[in-house]
Amino acid sequence: MKKIISLKKGFGDLEWYLLIAIPLIGTLIFNVVPLFQTIVNSMSNSQSQFIGFTNYGITFKDYEFKQSVFNTLYMGILGVFLNIPIAFTLANMLNNIPKGKNVYKVFFLLPLITSIVTVAILFKFIFSPDKASIANYVISLIGMQPLGWFNDVNMSRETLVMMALWKGIGYNVILFFAGLQTVPTELYEAATIDGANERQKWRYITIPCMRNTFIFVYITSCIAVLKRFADVYAVSSEYGNPGGTLFTIILYIYRKSFSTLFYKDLGVASAASVVLFILILVITAINYFLTERDDSVTHKRKNFSRQDNKKLLDGGGNYGKQA
Repeated sequence: MKKIISLKKGFGDLEWYLLIAIPLIGTLIFNVVPLFQTIVNSMSNSQSQFIGFTNYGITFKDYEFKQSVFNTLYMGILGVFLNIPIAFTLANMLNNIPKGKNVYKVFFLLPLITSIVTVAILFKFIFSPDKASIANYVISLIGMQPLGWFNDVNMSRETLVMMALWKGIGYNVILFFAGLQTVPTELYEAATIDGANERQKWRYITIPCMRNTFIFVYITSCIAVLKRFADVYAVSSEYGNPGGTLFTIILYIYRKSFSTLFYKDLGVASAASVVLFILILVITAINYFLTERDDSVTHKRKNFSRQDNKKLLDGGGNYGKQA
């Protein structure tokens, strides 16, 4: 009997190892192997002959690659620093609505599940450079001249960021809304008794307790904007026009790998892919180390007693002196 129980126990442990093996094998086949193959391709020519770092030299000297890096970083920084504060503000507004929260959550998620091609067609129609377009008609009401929007080299990147913001902000709104549900209500009740107003509660309670959510949203947003492709391709195809202002790193890689209109070079495309991988890795590591802090501080914030909370609110004086 003991032998049978021992066999069952051993088989049970084997089941857990099998469950762990499934994602590990998937990661190995679909992530690790392609990564090594890309590294090999980046050091080979079209005849699969080893040429060292030649493709990397060609990539770094290519003006189009430099332009794609600038465009990617510019639109990425602009998008992240617009998306996060707006999404957090909307999540706070949603959290304070007494009824109908689920209805508003659906409204926020509708753009997210809409096809990027559909969104691009819609925004190209709204922001058409014609005088009769919706956007130009609206700005004409306040005396402004028609703008080129997607067709203007000075505005195309900002217009694309607006489109991406409208489509993707719902995801971060839901994340922030979920994070707000974890903030203990006792903190707000104690702050109210101690005379704190809504702005002070937001500054000294909500934002500190949402630190982990902010870090997650910030890092995932940085990774996403560095891999920007679908929206720029839907708006400008593989040209990246006007004037190459919508030409991103992924679009550069796509053009060098799969283009039917431009010269293809798999070695250069692989080298650009490795550079992008290193860029994402470095930026993610920097963001992680800059935002890393002892989690015990956050844990203590979530377990304040009323007396501890009053000390935080007073800060040696009172809220009014700090705000």
